[in-house]
Amino acid sequence: MGPDTLEKFTVRTTVAADQPSVTTLLKVSYPVLMRSAYSPTVLSALLPLITQANPTLLASGTFYLAETQHKDVIGCGGWTRERPGTRQIEVELGHIRHFATHPAWMGQSVGRSIYTVCERAARAVGIKRLECYSSLNAEGFYAALGFRSVRRLDVPLVLGHSIPSVLMERIL
Repeated sequence: MGPDTLEKFTVRTTVAADQPSVTTLLKVSYPVLMRSAYSPTVLSALLPLITQANPTLLASGTFYLAETQHKDVIGCGGWTRERPGTRQIEVELGHIRHFATHPAWMGQSVGRSIYTVCERAARAVGIKRLECYSSLNAEGFYAALGFRSVRRLDVPLVLGHSIPSVLMERIL
């Protein structure tokens, strides 16, 4: 499923029925892309927890996927007002969530295109700043989008697990 020089993709809002396709993308993407930043031990504990599409995000109206003209899902990501893992909302602050790009489509502006849709939607509802809990391997991607690194932290997941991450922010 690599990019063809003529093949284009579109970005659209997800629906609940996209759950299997988004989960497949996460399971293909994260093991490959995270391998450079995390040990096999960390990945073996982490991947089962982060490679499942989040039904709440899929139904949020602010989560998107990129798909080819053949309906292959090649990227996903979104944003929420709620801080991940909480229901906490801070006025004018949005949170970038669960981005992934199919490894064969890296460098083809898939993630950037999804981010652009997120930023436009966030600005339209008065968001002035975006935060992101970036995986270590994605820090460069977010920096290229204009985010700055704030600090390193361990983001708590479920079952007592956490993921070493970088808190990043971008003023809109």
